[in-house]
Amino acid sequence: MFNTDVLVIGGGPAGSTAAAMLAQSGFHVTLCEHEVFPRHHIGESLQPASFQLLDMHLGLAHKIAAAGFHPKYGALYEWGESNERWSVMFDKRIDADLPHITTADLRAGDYDHSYHVERDRFDKLLLDAAIEKGVHVRHWDVIDPLIEDGRVVGATVKDEDGHTQTVRARQVIDASGQRCFFARRFGLVRNQEDLRHTAIYGYYEDCGGLPSALHRYATLIVCVPEGWVWFIPLSDTKTSIGLVTDQGAKYTEEQLLDVFKRANIPFGDGRLMVEPDGTTIRHARDWSYVVAKVAGPGWTLAGDSAGFVDPILSGGVEFAVRGACNAAVAVEKMLTGLVDEETVRTEYEKTFRFEQNAYLKLARYWYGNNRSVSGFFWEAHREIKADALSLDTPLRAFVYLTTGRHDADRHYKIFIEWQEQKIFRQLGVDPVAVKKAIAAARSRVQVPQSQV
Repeated sequence: MFNTDVLVIGGGPAGSTAAAMLAQSGFHVTLCEHEVFPRHHIGESLQPASFQLLDMHLGLAHKIAAAGFHPKYGALYEWGESNERWSVMFDKRIDADLPHITTADLRAGDYDHSYHVERDRFDKLLLDAAIEKGVHVRHWDVIDPLIEDGRVVGATVKDEDGHTQTVRARQVIDASGQRCFFARRFGLVRNQEDLRHTAIYGYYEDCGGLPSALHRYATLIVCVPEGWVWFIPLSDTKTSIGLVTDQGAKYTEEQLLDVFKRANIPFGDGRLMVEPDGTTIRHARDWSYVVAKVAGPGWTLAGDSAGFVDPILSGGVEFAVRGACNAAVAVEKMLTGLVDEETVRTEYEKTFRFEQNAYLKLARYWYGNNRSVSGFFWEAHREIKADALSLDTPLRAFVYLTTGRHDADRHYKIFIEWQEQKIFRQLGVDPVAVKKAIAAARSRVQVPQSQV
């Protein structure tokens, strides 16, 4: 028998982030990850909000910057009714400056940016950070949820020696990725049949770059008859290139190369790399799915275990990190008992659905019949509440939504309100009574005639 406050299943970005935040708050956290990091994982192109949240909660900005990951200033798309390429830059100053600057100027400037990362190193960085925060990592396989009187109270696991044991926990976070440990056990996974795709990809060396100052510092997405192609520079010499298609067929190296060259990406003198395990071309299922319920008595889902949205907008890791931050706040509320558990679960579910549905709508719009560029931007604009931020164009609304900043801002509000609530409780202040007193005081204030 092993006891812990929180059991986290999975050591990817969602699991590591949630575990680190809760350990930092003083809870005993045990994380089960059956793989030994570093390990290969798809999803190298990240959005800015991921790093902002990781720095806000875990102070990782300096470690990420020192890791040598390749900067990303935005993305270019060849998608829509015409073959014209259009850009989505994280910093709107780049749009004005790009015709007049060099790549060196871009790198030397203070422009907002994200990173293209090699996920084996990036995920290990996050897991190591969780360990530094006090998370107890165990290379155990989680076999079954432990349920008593309708409540999840832990799990049965198989340890490194193959022995089965029980781990009891006050709360369990499932961050098992597309394994969807709890959701599949509880029959909650719902595939989105219109977004069932396969990714075929490889890593190439000595490819070219974009014909501008962006060179190898932006993602390129190109629509092709088979689906769409991504071009993600991971370093000065290494590039991740792949095809996402709904055809379900496997591709040889030659067939894939033909698609890439027809896509008119800057392939240059690119050569397919052979990875240490002998792998060249990889196939991965990129089926979008939703989960009917993302929290229940004793359990909370985070990251891909709570749902997966089409990767066209590179939101996977951002979803995972932000979802983990929201999950950590929710679980802390339940552990402290300051908020009723059912209320917390309802709030967490509502927040998650709001964010997931916005991206599902946008993904469907991308694959739908209306393929105008301006239409993409206005569709994103409609998903943002009018009072969320003063946005001067639909393009900036698109950037605000698809880079994760919209949902990150919503998380900041959730987090700050929780911090205020904890402080009120520690000081013995009833926040409800405070609000009532303020409202009563305002009602007694006479408005000067000159202001009427």
